[in-house]
Amino acid sequence: MVTEDWMMRQVEALARSIAYLVFQKEDTAYTPTGAAEDAEIDELYRTLLEKVNAGDIGGAEDLLYQRAEPEDRRYLELAVDFYSRLNDLSDEQLEQGGFARDEVQDGLRNLAAQFGVSLL
Repeated sequence: MVTEDWMMRQVEALARSIAYLVFQKEDTAYTPTGAAEDAEIDELYRTLLEKVNAGDIGGAEDLLYQRAEPEDRRYLELAVDFYSRLNDLSDEQLEQGGFARDEVQDGLRNLAAQFGVSLL
């Protein structure tokens, strides 16, 4: 339990730091715009939520990695939201989805690095 709490705080701090430093936002949420030019990323957001809600966490992460475009920072904003949502899941929920707590932090760090964002 102590390890879980510590890891969750680490991921939360990392996600909030990225949101604040990169997007000047106080929260980690991605908000679909509904604009035509954002249709692809908004649809990806909805698909990721559906997959996570269905318990396909690994599949959702794979899709995020496949579709992320490092030249478009909106995908990083989406990734921060995604990993923040995973961080809010219990260890049991993560395990049922074929995921481990430490993979949440690793995934966020790795994807952020693809966008040129590296935080210690």
